[in-house]
Amino acid sequence: MKEEIYRLNCYVENRPGVLARIVGLISGRGYNIQTLNVGPTEDGTVSRMKIDVLGNAKVVKQIILQLRNQVNVIEVTSRRL
Repeated sequence: MKEEIYRLNCYVENRPGVLARIVGLISGRGYNIQTLNVGPTEDGTVSRMKIDVLGNAKVVKQIILQLRNQVNVIEVTSRRL
């Protein structure tokens, strides 16, 4: 399968350690993060993370499944760039 860049949009609880846990989950499995942006939403208890990863559809599907299993992750969507 051809590798492409996918953007993961994650809404997470705004708590200490969530960013480190998510980055560790992705990089610990050998996937490279191309870009990472984190910012607040209108709801102060939720942050939005935009993560660009290089991989194929199978890799991205696996990352999404693992992210959705995290306690502090509210929602995850993806799209190919």
